[in-house]
Amino acid sequence: MLKASYKTILKIIFAVAILYWLAKSDKLDLSLIGQVLKNGPWALIAFSLLILGSFLAAFRWSMLLKTKSEKIHINKIYPINLIGQFFSTFLPGVVTGDFLKLLYVRDCDPLLRKSFLLSTVLIDRIIGLIGLIIVAGLSSIYFYGDLVNLSPKVKPLISFNIMLLLGASVFLIILFMPKAIKKHVIELLKILPVIGNKLSDITETFWRIGENRRVIIKTITLSILIHMIAITAFWSLSHSFLNTNIGIKQLFSIVPIGLISIAVPVSPAGAGVGHLVFEELFKAFGQEKGASFFNLYFLVNITVNLLGVIPYVLWKKKHTFKEVEALEEA
Repeated sequence: MLKASYKTILKIIFAVAILYWLAKSDKLDLSLIGQVLKNGPWALIAFSLLILGSFLAAFRWSMLLKTKSEKIHINKIYPINLIGQFFSTFLPGVVTGDFLKLLYVRDCDPLLRKSFLLSTVLIDRIIGLIGLIIVAGLSSIYFYGDLVNLSPKVKPLISFNIMLLLGASVFLIILFMPKAIKKHVIELLKILPVIGNKLSDITETFWRIGENRRVIIKTITLSILIHMIAITAFWSLSHSFLNTNIGIKQLFSIVPIGLISIAVPVSPAGAGVGHLVFEELFKAFGQEKGASFFNLYFLVNITVNLLGVIPYVLWKKKHTFKEVEALEEA
């Protein structure tokens, strides 16, 4: 717990340092917050869209959990997912939101094994990432001409999106490999010292879920929809300040790259790092104030995550941080 606390403090200091530098160098325009709030219902529209995206993300995870348990229902998983988002955003490192929400899922079905639950969280994140890559890759291919005309710096970014799309396609092919090949892979993993058995167990569960192609296809489709909703929310917050040559179709190629960059939790909720990445991304497309646009999206997104405190307070059986630690160490 103490080690996790130190890591969290370092992450916060790192994020604050970047935000301070962006603000001092006039790259972070906080006045846009007031302008958006005065500019009609766009902030509320973005907030509503991100709530819808949050619900669909919980529904996607529930589909994976249902492959093993019929006791899983969205009316329980949605508030549980909100609780996980709240703790991951506001207490990162002190208590892992993912492990906390697994404890609540176990209350729904105590027979669910830890390895299966961890696998569903991992698969859910991978499927979410695949959906994001598909959106970025396909939009980059479809709007290639329009994007390249914006700036010569755009070509490497577009090529990056297309390469990621090819990588995601290869991953899906591996996911649907014949059982005979999968069996040999599992046997090789078990040979690994210390982590072999756990890694093989998680991989086996991963492939078992992957055998249900209907679930995988549905969850990937949901992921694409979720990210399209998120990008639309980003546009609703920033469209009043964008150059005339950058519209929502360009954002379908720009925003996913930025969101992929903050998938690794280097800082709480992507603070600082996300601002810096979006600043440079938008510059490549000939647009200033990328950090300020991300800041608007960031603030609305953490407001949505803040809603997780409501189900946590109302939940009858609360789990302690010690239980989370015990689950992590098990």
